[in-house]
Amino acid sequence: MKLINTINQLIKNIDTLEGYLTEGDEYSVSEATALVKRGTCFVAYKIDKELHFAPSRFIGYVDNKLDKHSASDEKDGRETNKVITKILGTKPLPNDKLNEKYLEYCNRLGIQPSEKGSFGAARKFWQLDIDQDFENNEDLTGEFPEGKIVERAHKARERNSQVISLAKEKFKKHNGRLFCQVCGFDFEKVYGDIGKDFIEGHHTIAVSEMTPEHKTKVEDIAMLCANCHRMVHKKRPWLTMNDIDKLIKNKKNGSS
Repeated sequence: MKLINTINQLIKNIDTLEGYLTEGDEYSVSEATALVKRGTCFVAYKIDKELHFAPSRFIGYVDNKLDKHSASDEKDGRETNKVITKILGTKPLPNDKLNEKYLEYCNRLGIQPSEKGSFGAARKFWQLDIDQDFENNEDLTGEFPEGKIVERAHKARERNSQVISLAKEKFKKHNGRLFCQVCGFDFEKVYGDIGKDFIEGHHTIAVSEMTPEHKTKVEDIAMLCANCHRMVHKKRPWLTMNDIDKLIKNKKNGSS
C-alpha cells in the first residue's frame, strides 16, 4: 500500500475512520473499534471537546479502507510512524494524560484495551489540531472549513438524540405539520406520503460549544430542510437561522 505524504491525506483517513465508527454497519464498527483497541501509536485529535484516537497503522496509507487494510500483508507500523512523524514534525511520545484519555475513549466505544499496546509496548501519541493543520480542505469536502470530521460527529449526535423526536412531536402539535423554520419547505406537500413527518432537527447550540453538563432541551432544536441545514453548517462560526432567512429574503428581493 502507498504511504501518505500530506496532512490532507492523514486527515482524510481520520475522517474515514470516524465514518466507520459513527455511520458504519455492525461489521464496520466492529473492525474499526478493533483497530483502535489494538493500536500502539495514535494521532490524538479533538471532536466536540472530546479526544479521539486514530491508530497510525491505519491512517498512514493513502485512501485506506477497512477491506483494503485487512487484505494487505504490507502493513507496517514502523513505516506509517515515520511518515506521520515527518508530516506532523514530531515523534510520537508516551503521555500518561493522553493514555488516560485513550482509555476513556475506548470505554465510550465499548471496548476494553490491554494495559499496553501491541507486543507490550507503551502507547505513544501525536497531537493534531484539525482546525489549524488544514493546508487545503478542497479534496475532503469543499463545504466545511474544518472538513467533514467535526461535522460528521455533530450530525451523528443529532441523528441519535432522542430530543430530536420530542422536538418534532412538539412542533407538529403546535403547527399541525412539519416544515422548515427558515424557508417554509414542507416535504409532505412536495413529495406526498413519502415526505410525511420528514424534517431534519438542528441543534441551535453547537455541540462543540456545549459545556459538559449541558442537557439539550426541546427548545434548543430547530426544524430545517436539508438545504437550509447544510447552509447553517457551511461555515464557522455557523450561520444562524436569522442569517439564512436574510439570505433567502435578499435573494427573493434581487439583492446581491
